[in-house]
Amino acid sequence: MTALGTGSTPCGCGGASAPDLPDTSHGPGPCAPGPCAGGELPVNPFLALRVAFGMLLGEDDFRVLMGNPRGKLMLHNAWLHGPGVVWGLGVRRDGDELTVVPGLAVDGLGRELSLESSWCVSLTEWAASWLERHPSEGEEEEAGQDGDHGPCPPGHRTVTAWVYAEFASCPDRPVPALADPCDVTRRHDDFSRIVETARITIRASEPGHWRPYHRVRVLLGLDEAAPSDPAGQEALRAAHEVAHAPAHLRARELLKAFRRLAAEDATEQAPEHAEGDVCPPWAPVTEDHAAVVLARLTVELAEYDECVRIGEVKVEPAVRDVILPTTTIQEMVCGLAPGVLGSETVEDAGGPRLIPGTLKWGRENTRLTFDVTVPLAEGSAEPEGVEITSLSRHGRGWATDEVAAIGLSPDRRQVWVDLDQRPAYETVRIRIRGTGPKPLYGAAPHHVPFAGVVGGPPGTRHEGHDAVVTTDMPRETAAGRTEE
Repeated sequence: MTALGTGSTPCGCGGASAPDLPDTSHGPGPCAPGPCAGGELPVNPFLALRVAFGMLLGEDDFRVLMGNPRGKLMLHNAWLHGPGVVWGLGVRRDGDELTVVPGLAVDGLGRELSLESSWCVSLTEWAASWLERHPSEGEEEEAGQDGDHGPCPPGHRTVTAWVYAEFASCPDRPVPALADPCDVTRRHDDFSRIVETARITIRASEPGHWRPYHRVRVLLGLDEAAPSDPAGQEALRAAHEVAHAPAHLRARELLKAFRRLAAEDATEQAPEHAEGDVCPPWAPVTEDHAAVVLARLTVELAEYDECVRIGEVKVEPAVRDVILPTTTIQEMVCGLAPGVLGSETVEDAGGPRLIPGTLKWGRENTRLTFDVTVPLAEGSAEPEGVEITSLSRHGRGWATDEVAAIGLSPDRRQVWVDLDQRPAYETVRIRIRGTGPKPLYGAAPHHVPFAGVVGGPPGTRHEGHDAVVTTDMPRETAAGRTEE
């Protein structure tokens, strides 16, 4: 991995060469992978050169001078932007060739990967090499049905692989160099430039995308939370609280939850460690996981008589991560604001609301009770304020279930509704009126109409919202007068 220097000499050149990648489709060529291959590139984000008058500067000092700004940029890119494609690097099939077009990406260590010319490989040659390294033993094969292919029918395989871009560097421009005349291994010239580029590989290993801030992602509905995931469950509870906040306060509650969960996620964040690390890690991932995925390949192969034929090739670029410009993100956030704030910014007047989960049936399903958030005004609960209908499951249509009486508990925060008979059918729809000529009204604030379900849109002083709830009664107790 790219390592961090803590002393006067950088801790390595930024890491050892990348490990051998057996699934590479193309030879290493002149530019090898890894930050040290082909020449040392120092990375020292927390080590800077302090010069003094008359100081004699040597090679080590220039490495520190060069490694500090390079390390700062990589540190910023890796943690605050993350890996992904910036532009280009499209993957396509051109006849028997797989082509990756020029482009730019940033890898998991914050290095820029620049591909200046198209990269291509013969699919037939790649498939033959792939099959040699990945025998079909234990994989499903199908014998060919049509044509005569000699003594052995063809075996059909479906290969799934991933196209990656990884960092590579090339030494360039040799110049004369001073050498110790007593050193028999001395070199009389050395490279004066390091060219940074990108190397394309095809691997069997599926990419592991870097997805930090799990709590925040659950809060925004981007991650799932299993019952055994305490951090995810904490975020789910926060999302529930935000969803049930009054509409005009929802944005503030979301920001409050976001800040709290993001603080906890950031506290738990730590660089990935590789076995045998001798230098303190600073990047979010190790060198082994720094490559950028460009596409997923699904290749149909037919193998027979030591020949390989390429069938359908499917290229899926949607698996890649993309880095968006900050200005684009700003505009997208503004575009999403109405989904959080609502298309209207009307302040809720504080009318009573139905508390979900409090609706209950009693007295052999002839009495319905439910709770509201604030006391109701005396005299506002009339039979017209609650409508109950039921739908037949046997095609008989809707039935209107007559409300005989409606009343309030002593604290006027619970409503009871008596029917003349139990509902006719099993699927029962209850409508509690906050609109129309005779809705339920609240007592405090004074005479504000019923505003619907907790968490619903804001209600005004003049117009509230209906609350509609559907319940399914047990079959053994739901048969009503119509069924009989």
